[in-house]
Amino acid sequence: MATIEPTFDSWRTYARSLLSEKVHYDDIVWKTSGTGSLFDLMSADHRPSPAQLSIPQSFMQDAAFVSAFRDDTTWALLYRLAFRLIYENKHLMSVALDTDVLEFHRRMRLVSRDLHKVKAFVRFKEIKKNDESIYMAWHRPDHRVLKFSAPFFTDRFNGMNWVIFTEDESMSWINNQLTFGPGITQQEALAFDHTEELWKTYYGSIFNPARIKVKAMKKELPVRHWATLPEASIIDDLLRQAPKRLEEFYESQRASAVSLIQENVSSLSELKAAIKSCAACSICHQATAPVFGEGPQNAEIVFVGEQPGNEEDMAGSPFVGPAGKIFMDALDKADIKRSDVYLTNAVKGFKWKEHDGMRKHVSPSSFEISACRAWVKSELELVKPRILVCLGASAAQSVFGKLMKVHDSHGKVFKTAFCDQTIILPHPSAILRTQDSEEKMRLQTQFLKDIIDLKHICLRNV
Repeated sequence: MATIEPTFDSWRTYARSLLSEKVHYDDIVWKTSGTGSLFDLMSADHRPSPAQLSIPQSFMQDAAFVSAFRDDTTWALLYRLAFRLIYENKHLMSVALDTDVLEFHRRMRLVSRDLHKVKAFVRFKEIKKNDESIYMAWHRPDHRVLKFSAPFFTDRFNGMNWVIFTEDESMSWINNQLTFGPGITQQEALAFDHTEELWKTYYGSIFNPARIKVKAMKKELPVRHWATLPEASIIDDLLRQAPKRLEEFYESQRASAVSLIQENVSSLSELKAAIKSCAACSICHQATAPVFGEGPQNAEIVFVGEQPGNEEDMAGSPFVGPAGKIFMDALDKADIKRSDVYLTNAVKGFKWKEHDGMRKHVSPSSFEISACRAWVKSELELVKPRILVCLGASAAQSVFGKLMKVHDSHGKVFKTAFCDQTIILPHPSAILRTQDSEEKMRLQTQFLKDIIDLKHICLRNV
């Protein structure tokens, strides 16, 4: 029996020895003992073998990350996968439905999520000694992720001396040197001087009532962690004040856009230049740049879409992506030139989230539509269209100032503050999202008919 430190490096050393001798995973037990500082290898005492093993480097990198998962069975899972990769199927990690592979990726996701929480919720407290400051923090991670957070903290807090404690271990950055040491209990951490009022003041100042979601907050940071966050004690008070603060917040954001427009409202070109300075919502910081409307200021028809997509964000032009191509094809068949109409969006920036290395569209919120409405209003007041077409629910909400059901409004003509002949059509992206080929064809045919009817629909009664 060998008793060794339960680290990934020690596991790897003994695992390589066992794997080189083809010791089957059913013939070995990895057992954590005592307080978790040691584990016993229930097998013959093996020394590292010089044998070369063909284990994908990508697996070993991911395995090091998964080894942080706080469960004694993790070591056995890693060994079992390594054995199967070498002796059963070198492409095992591509078998998505394999039980071991599924469990490996589940643990990887949970470790990744816990690492995110360490980065987001560690709170430093300044401790002064002999006119020198050191910043200390204590956190209770679900898994052993502290070491993986080192690049984040050494980069973000490079200019100060700090120590982060957990029950398992500690990490310190003193005089630009990173070291790891033993952990301490929360009671031991509480013995340090506190500056919690600073965090309460800061949290109250940045609290965004438009984004607070209690269920999501509890999911991201379970209540058992709240004791380590000084700002958690003021959340109830902030929530009670949220309705009033929400309206004040909305108004201040809308006002920031309006103030820019009032100074630059004489032409579309000046409006386009002014929007570059807009910071009325968070999309402004996420998008590459605002994608403003395109077309002549005397256009008879204005089309308002939802928001730019990935292609529009990169090109800086509306309706050039996949949905835009469907739209342009319909305009061409209806004998309507792109250069004769004005094209814009309810929201001027591309809202997205990363998925499989790609930027995926995320629908704008009601607040984001409201924050951008001042720009749409100014565009429409300058163009003064004879026909105004809202493509989709977000565009309709921007123009009408309230939620509108696209299906119920289809084919009707409305009088709005911007145009006496305003209609609502489905956004062409709905065609892209449809999987059924027959339904896709029906939607394309209907969309084309709607575009062709534009020259006639203005004659109908409301």
